[in-house]
Amino acid sequence: MRILIAGLGFIATHVAEVLSSMHEVTVTYRNLNPVKKVYHEKLEEKGVKLIKLDILSDTERLREEVKKSDVVINFIGEISGDEKTLYISNVEVPKTIASIIKESENKPIFIHTSGSTYGITGEVKIEKELGEGLNPQSPFEKTKLEGEKVVYSIAKGNFPLIIIRPTLVYGKYSAHIQFVTMYRLAKLGIIPKTGISFMPISANNIGKMILRLIEEKPMLLYFYATECERVALEKFFEIYTKALGKRGIYIPIPKSIVKSAMPKEIRGLLKYEGTVYDCSVSKKLLGELRFDENEVYQNALFLKELDEKKILIPT
Repeated sequence: MRILIAGLGFIATHVAEVLSSMHEVTVTYRNLNPVKKVYHEKLEEKGVKLIKLDILSDTERLREEVKKSDVVINFIGEISGDEKTLYISNVEVPKTIASIIKESENKPIFIHTSGSTYGITGEVKIEKELGEGLNPQSPFEKTKLEGEKVVYSIAKGNFPLIIIRPTLVYGKYSAHIQFVTMYRLAKLGIIPKTGISFMPISANNIGKMILRLIEEKPMLLYFYATECERVALEKFFEIYTKALGKRGIYIPIPKSIVKSAMPKEIRGLLKYEGTVYDCSVSKKLLGELRFDENEVYQNALFLKELDEKKILIPT
């Protein structure tokens, strides 16, 4: 199959690596910062084709790429910025892709990666009707859900659509702000004991889920992508300190202090700590899923490599 991936972030990089072992993969990017240049190089080594393409301004070229594709996957999105920036990335971009797919004769499968934080905590089940019972609060949450609803309305009756709602995504190539923050503390040998836990999902497992999904080709599906078990935040720090050769020092830190110390992009997401997400579809696709400690270990080494090259930029 020919697969087109929009966006060159760390999740897209992992997924492109997984898919390229079996399919012909093309990844688009708008610009390259130093970290994305590393992603670019790693994917080129895997035989992935990379093209510079702005989804919103290069629509004719996007249309040509969609015509050549059996599957289109959108990984473009923003977690921070003003409301206009969030709306453009989280609504306008997927809307543009979906509209072009609807116009195309080949009608490729559209896989849209979205969010999982929609105002509901505790035990979160997948809703029967898209968006039913959800209560997004922040501009990020609101635009993510609006993006889902827009592509759903365009796709219904026209082409296959899969909406993936990943929980906390980790992986060896992650340079997201939360992982950079953890790396910097682990570098000092600090392991905060906070009582905070999340249900994570590795980027590699997202790639494996997509492999199954493009085989099954459901017409309309939306689900939470998660590994079905909560993992303590301190586990990440323990693995990081081990990878960095540090003797970790456990420091009890109240949740309130953690929340005030975290970057503002992450602070609002901490209210979802401890939330249990419906993992029935994830289990159906991949069976029993386990937290991949080696991916976190390799991530610490990757961040160390970026740090040593003076290009450790949250991406």
